[in-house]
Amino acid sequence: MVYLPHWPIPSTLGKKTIDYETVFERAKIVLERLENPHQKLPAIIHVAGTNGKGSTASLIAKIFQCHGYKAHLYTSPHLHDCNERILIDGQKISDRELYATMEEVRLSAQNVDLTFMEAFTIGAFLAFSKNPADVLVVECGMGGRIDITNIISQKIATVLTSISMDHVEYLGDNIQKITLEKAQIMRPQTPLIVGPQANIVKDLIKILANDQQALSYFYDEDFSVEKSEIDGAFDFFWQNKILLPNLRKPNLEGDHQYYNFACAIACCMAISDKFNFNYEGVNQAVSSVKWHSRLEKINNNLNKILKNSLSEIWIDGAHNEGGAFILSNWIKLQSNIKNFVICGFSRGKCKIEFLEKFKDIAEIFAVRVDGEPYPESSENIVEFAKERGIFVNNGENLLNAINLIENKSLGEPCRIIICGSLHLARDVRHFNK
Repeated sequence: MVYLPHWPIPSTLGKKTIDYETVFERAKIVLERLENPHQKLPAIIHVAGTNGKGSTASLIAKIFQCHGYKAHLYTSPHLHDCNERILIDGQKISDRELYATMEEVRLSAQNVDLTFMEAFTIGAFLAFSKNPADVLVVECGMGGRIDITNIISQKIATVLTSISMDHVEYLGDNIQKITLEKAQIMRPQTPLIVGPQANIVKDLIKILANDQQALSYFYDEDFSVEKSEIDGAFDFFWQNKILLPNLRKPNLEGDHQYYNFACAIACCMAISDKFNFNYEGVNQAVSSVKWHSRLEKINNNLNKILKNSLSEIWIDGAHNEGGAFILSNWIKLQSNIKNFVICGFSRGKCKIEFLEKFKDIAEIFAVRVDGEPYPESSENIVEFAKERGIFVNNGENLLNAINLIENKSLGEPCRIIICGSLHLARDVRHFNK
């Protein structure tokens, strides 16, 4: 039976209303033709939220792998190729297996009109079902309640990272509606790990968790971290006691990763009755996990445009207000050199709440994202910002923006942060080719 949450659903989800029963029912047709691979998966850990989902999910999988367990990982979107979304025990699915898998889905989807996300997720479930493992970590695509990944009924744990405003046209025009959408990945009598949240979000999650009798663990109430200002190491607290002292500095940049890592570790602690974890395994995972384009320093042909060897180029997937807040805080903590932000968006996705986070700490350049299917023009971003009192330079495109910044920096060291769209991060990486 397809899982459909029984909680009351708000009558208005936003500008676009989605019939979630239809979404799941058409997927069910194809899944049944494939003999229901979603019911033959390893133990499922489901991760939702607005920011930090990918980092948290990747560390959970890495913790399992560092303890000798076989862990699969499903994430979205991808940067370079679709294989990145399906990791079979840490390795991208091969082209051959991906092709064969999606051919099975295509043939089974005759006369069923699936979206790309639905079809690819079904293909992922099929691939994972054919590769035995101890656990499968699944990142929610968008929202939670109506996301195709939520068709899975049985889970061993769910995780809610920080929730803020995003995808309002689908999830709702206020934080309560968005929280309701994302929180509905939880399951009765199942551990629920909740990262740092605004009070209004936390209170609503508690109501929903109580309704479902979920075994909930909240950041700053049931678990937390304390960072050392000397070397970046941190202590992990569980039930008000230090459980894992002096863990190594996270291998991902930014103070926000301490919160993401806290959620990942707490998830593993909440299910430690089913798996064996130890200090060394967690420490190894924390210091070795990788997640591309999240505050990642770049060194490729773009850097050659910058004449000063002390100049830096970073890429980050920040695309909403919450991500911009995190990124701007990171910039403030860096060495005192001139900061430039290059940003580009898909059509209609540029928000003033995003741009204003950088107006006093960096000079902003807008670009058209070449790899974006529906890119916003740089001219529209500049005009949008101007009408709201923020000056943004017209960088036109990535290469031109870098050249303009080099001219403005006058040979002095500078820091360039590229964000706004993961497609833009993809363009940066492809610049070598």
